[in-house]
Amino acid sequence: MNVKNVRDMEYFTSVDGCKIAESFGIPSEGIKDASIAYATQPAGKSTNPHYHDFLEWYIIVKGNGEMMIGKEKRLVGEGDNIMIPKNELHSVSAKGETDLEFYCFCVPAFTLHGTVMKDGGKPKESLERNWRKEL
Repeated sequence: MNVKNVRDMEYFTSVDGCKIAESFGIPSEGIKDASIAYATQPAGKSTNPHYHDFLEWYIIVKGNGEMMIGKEKRLVGEGDNIMIPKNELHSVSAKGETDLEFYCFCVPAFTLHGTVMKDGGKPKESLERNWRKEL
């Protein structure tokens, strides 16, 4: 049995500018089918708009924010489940004075190779942690 507590895990700043602790995925466990991470977006900050060639879901567990997917924007908060279709430009902003905390699920697993920034550029690595070579 493999049990991890997000409060005890290593955090790093991802390519979109969010603080991430990956529980299960390619870098942490070599899992390619899906990945899960716990994300914290600092109060008053937004992630850098980007899209993926895989499906992504957010489940908001703390705070309030604004989600942008494509041309649509919507306020989100605790308990909201958000499905992000593949190849849809998206970002999330933490509104108010509280950090926005959420789980991020990707199917198949998150990869830098499958991520494209708004300007069309491909990210090379996360900002504070070098990813293990993708398996």
